[in-house]
Amino acid sequence: DGADRMGWHADDEPELDASAPIASLSLGATRSLRFRPRPSGQGEAPLPFAVELADGDLLVMEAPTQRHWQHALPARARVGCERINLTFRRIRPA
Repeated sequence: DGADRMGWHADDEPELDASAPIASLSLGATRSLRFRPRPSGQGEAPLPFAVELADGDLLVMEAPTQRHWQHALPARARVGCERINLTFRRIRPA
Protein backbone atom coordinates (compact mmCIF):
# COMPACT_ATOMS: atom_id res chain seq x y z
CA ASP A 1 0.00 0.00 0.00
CA GLY A 2 3.03 2.28 -0.12
CA ALA A 3 3.35 2.57 3.67
CA ASP A 4 6.44 0.34 3.82
CA ARG A 5 9.64 2.32 3.80
CA MET A 6 13.35 2.06 4.46
CA GLY A 7 15.35 4.96 5.87
CA TRP A 8 18.69 6.26 4.65
CA HIS A 9 21.41 3.62 4.77
CA ALA A 10 24.29 1.97 2.93
CA ASP A 11 24.63 -1.80 2.68
CA ASP A 12 28.02 -1.79 4.37
CA GLU A 13 27.70 -4.42 7.09
CA PRO A 14 31.00 -6.16 7.87
CA GLU A 15 29.76 -9.57 6.68
CA LEU A 16 29.06 -8.26 3.15
CA ASP A 17 31.71 -8.54 0.46
CA ALA A 18 32.46 -4.85 -0.22
CA SER A 19 34.03 -5.70 -3.60
CA ALA A 20 30.85 -7.39 -4.94
CA PRO A 21 27.92 -5.63 -6.62
CA ILE A 22 24.47 -5.68 -5.01
CA ALA A 23 21.51 -6.53 -7.25
CA SER A 24 17.96 -5.45 -6.45
CA LEU A 25 14.96 -6.87 -8.38
CA SER A 26 11.63 -5.01 -8.10
CA LEU A 27 8.35 -6.77 -8.77
CA GLY A 28 4.94 -5.06 -8.64
CA ALA A 29 4.18 -1.40 -7.95
CA THR A 30 6.63 1.28 -9.09
CA ARG A 31 8.55 2.91 -6.22
CA SER A 32 11.21 5.61 -5.96
CA LEU A 33 14.64 4.69 -4.65
CA ARG A 34 16.45 7.82 -3.52
CA PHE A 35 20.21 8.28 -3.40
CA ARG A 36 22.27 10.90 -1.58
CA PRO A 37 26.04 11.24 -1.26
CA ARG A 38 27.64 10.12 1.98
CA PRO A 39 29.37 12.97 3.79
CA SER A 40 33.01 13.08 2.76
CA GLY A 41 34.20 16.53 3.80
CA GLN A 42 36.08 16.75 0.50
CA GLY A 43 34.87 19.40 -1.90
CA GLU A 44 31.48 19.76 -3.51
CA ALA A 45 29.23 16.69 -3.22
CA PRO A 46 27.13 15.35 -6.11
CA LEU A 47 23.42 16.12 -6.02
CA PRO A 48 20.90 13.65 -4.58
CA PHE A 49 18.71 11.85 -7.12
CA ALA A 50 15.94 9.24 -7.38
CA VAL A 51 15.40 6.21 -9.59
CA GLU A 52 11.90 4.95 -10.37
CA LEU A 53 11.92 1.15 -10.07
CA ALA A 54 9.06 -0.43 -12.03
CA ASP A 55 7.86 -4.02 -12.21
CA GLY A 56 10.71 -6.22 -13.44
CA ASP A 57 13.45 -3.61 -13.06
CA LEU A 58 16.85 -4.86 -11.97
CA LEU A 59 19.13 -2.31 -10.30
CA VAL A 60 22.79 -3.28 -9.95
CA MET A 61 24.86 -1.19 -7.56
CA GLU A 62 28.54 -1.68 -8.28
CA ALA A 63 30.94 -2.05 -5.35
CA PRO A 64 31.85 1.64 -4.81
CA THR A 65 28.17 2.64 -4.56
CA GLN A 66 27.88 1.71 -0.86
CA ARG A 67 31.09 3.56 -0.03
CA HIS A 68 29.98 6.84 -1.64
CA TRP A 69 26.16 6.85 -1.47
CA GLN A 70 23.25 6.16 0.88
CA HIS A 71 19.85 5.09 -0.39
CA ALA A 72 16.29 5.09 0.96
CA LEU A 73 12.83 3.93 -0.04
CA PRO A 74 10.34 6.57 1.13
CA ALA A 75 6.69 5.86 1.92
CA ARG A 76 4.37 6.65 -0.96
CA ALA A 77 0.67 7.52 -0.82
CA ARG A 78 -1.95 5.84 -3.01
CA VAL A 79 0.02 2.87 -4.35
CA GLY A 80 -2.38 0.75 -6.40
CA CYS A 81 -0.82 -2.70 -6.03
CA GLU A 82 1.64 -4.73 -4.00
CA ARG A 83 5.40 -4.73 -4.43
CA ILE A 84 8.18 -7.07 -3.47
CA ASN A 85 11.90 -6.47 -3.72
CA LEU A 86 14.53 -9.19 -3.87
CA THR A 87 18.04 -8.03 -3.01
CA PHE A 88 21.09 -10.17 -3.72
CA ARG A 89 24.34 -9.66 -1.79
CA ARG A 90 27.53 -11.67 -1.50
CA ILE A 91 28.32 -12.70 2.08
CA ARG A 92 31.97 -13.14 3.01
CA PRO A 93 32.94 -16.57 4.36
CA ALA A 94 33.31 -16.64 8.14
